[in-house]
Amino acid sequence: MVQQLAADYPARFAPMTMHVDDSYEITWGKDRLDIFYGVPGAVPTFMVDALWNCQPSDYRYYVEQQLNVPTDVTLELSGNPQGGSTWDITARVCLEGSGSRSVRVFTAATLDQHPDLPRYTTNLLMQKVRETDATIDSSCQNITQRINFDPVSMASSSNIVIVSWVQRPASSAPTTVYQAGTMRWPFPAGSQLSTIEVAPADVTLNIGDSVSFTATGKDQSGQSYPLQNPAWSFGAGTGNGGFDPATGATTTFTATAAGTRQVLCTEDGITGGAVVTIRETPRLTAIDIDPSSATVAVDGEISFSATGRDQFGEDFELTDPAWSIAGTGDGTFDPATGPTTIFTAGTPGAATVTCTEGDVVATAAVDITGDDPRLETITVSPATAQLRVGGELELEAAGTDQYGRAVELADATWRAEGDGSGVFDPTGGSATTFTATAVGSAQLICAADGIEGIAAVEVSAAGLPAPRRATGRVKP
Repeated sequence: MVQQLAADYPARFAPMTMHVDDSYEITWGKDRLDIFYGVPGAVPTFMVDALWNCQPSDYRYYVEQQLNVPTDVTLELSGNPQGGSTWDITARVCLEGSGSRSVRVFTAATLDQHPDLPRYTTNLLMQKVRETDATIDSSCQNITQRINFDPVSMASSSNIVIVSWVQRPASSAPTTVYQAGTMRWPFPAGSQLSTIEVAPADVTLNIGDSVSFTATGKDQSGQSYPLQNPAWSFGAGTGNGGFDPATGATTTFTATAAGTRQVLCTEDGITGGAVVTIRETPRLTAIDIDPSSATVAVDGEISFSATGRDQFGEDFELTDPAWSIAGTGDGTFDPATGPTTIFTAGTPGAATVTCTEGDVVATAAVDITGDDPRLETITVSPATAQLRVGGELELEAAGTDQYGRAVELADATWRAEGDGSGVFDPTGGSATTFTATAVGSAQLICAADGIEGIAAVEVSAAGLPAPRRATGRVKP
């Protein structure tokens, strides 16, 4: 009956025989009967993972009932020789449609019609069954198990049959069987891992930066081949870093030392690679000022912006650059710090605008146009004072031009007008000492280039009390 079912459903029904309590017993089979099926010592018997123990008369009925249940899982078996009696058996398991599912995939090496046994030898289990838990989706999973066939099987290699099935993970029966299949010697060659592609293939990082690498397997036909647990390592070159994790199809690489280095991903002797260029930590090495030169009239404005550059010529964020100006021209910055500022021209002339951060300096040339500076005001200090005859008063004069900038008064002259009088020492320059000689009111005048500055002085007789306190510096 079992053989007839296998003949009736060759692509969907996968029978396997397990001997118990005799010299052909396999520990895995014994445990399967005792623990998974929960019927220790019940031999001979028929068991189906999707069913509880059933009577032989009902076996075909229940099996066909299960075969009529639709499944969205596909199973394709292939084998690749590894030398001698060693083969890699691959179960390609796919889930049709969307979503994903957790499954347990079994791969059993059996011998159909054992030469030393007269009965119960249909796909007789010859060694421990391999099992792998996996999550499948529409992209498929290749579950590969390496099997070393025993001498008895190799002596009857034409009768070697691989039995494989995919079911819901469970520790006891019954459970859901999604798909099953068999593969008879000689095994059809399946897809094999042929190449590994790593993305990104070329990346540049700074020390301390990280990048995610992804490895994709391809078979000999260029089709996607799922990687199981590839290992990441370094190839030729300099530079260093770390992989987290060090195995798996994806990893995060963090750069720790500068250089150019190969990044390798290897599985089953197949290696793919990428190139990572690791640079020193960027630092500010230059500042660009925009505009680099400008012409502006007095009271006009220019908007300046500064851009930092690192040692690789790339943008580098400025934190708090300071603006200043030097030269015959002058003006103010608002704000005086920051990557952008507004310059307002105050004095005509050629000037150099400077932007500084740390020890990095950049300059821009500014030509400020306007009338030549000329003396416009003279201010005498103190502006008022009270003296007695014979008293002294120190005076200072300050000149400013039409732009409010100080003007030297080297050629200024001093004189007194009014009832009060006195003498100046010296009579020229921006500073002098006035000595009162006559009672009365006097104007102390500093004159230069037709511009005058005036201080008012009240001079009283010697020995008399002053009518009010002097506001200047008075020498007795």
